[in-house]
Amino acid sequence: MDIENQFDLPLPPAAAWPILMDVPRTAACFPGASHIEQVSADQFKGRVTVKLGPLAMIFAGNLRLENRDDAAFSATVRASWAETRGRGNANTVTRFALQPHEGGTRVAMVSELQLAGQVAQYGRGVGMISALSAQLIATFAGNLRAGLQGGATAAAPAAGEISGLTLIAKALGSRLKN
Repeated sequence: MDIENQFDLPLPPAAAWPILMDVPRTAACFPGASHIEQVSADQFKGRVTVKLGPLAMIFAGNLRLENRDDAAFSATVRASWAETRGRGNANTVTRFALQPHEGGTRVAMVSELQLAGQVAQYGRGVGMISALSAQLIATFAGNLRAGLQGGATAAAPAAGEISGLTLIAKALGSRLKN
C-alpha cells in the first residue's frame, strides 16, 4: 500500500537537507526509535519499540539511503524491520523530496508499506494505517522541529516509544473531525 505524508520545517531546503541526511540524528526523532547505528556511508540499523496496551513489540531494522540527489534534495529510504520475537515484519520504501514552502521547507513523502505476520493483523485497514502513519510523521516532525529550536546543530529530543493505543486514539479523533 502507498501512503503519502508531508511536513514542514522552518529552514530553507539547503539548510534542512544536511540535517535530514544525518540519519542517526533524524531517526532519533522517530517515536520508539533507539540504538541507531551507522553501518556504512548509506546503511544504518536500529530498533523501534511499539506498545499496544500491555503488548510490546520490538522491531530490529536495517535502513539504506538510495537514489540520493543532493542537488534536487531528494532520496529514497529502504527499510526492513523484523519483530524480535518472530511476530511479523514490515518493509518500507520511502521516497522524499524537499521543496521551498512559505519561507521554509516542505518535505513530501510517499511510502510503500508491506506488513506480514501478526503485525499485519494489527494493521488491518488501509485508512487506519494511513491515519497512524500521519500521526507518526506529525510526532516525528514535531520532535525534529523541537531539536532545531536550539539551532541547526542541536541534538534531537528523545522520542520515547510508540504507544499504539495513543496513536489509534489520535487517528480516530482525526478521522472523526474529517
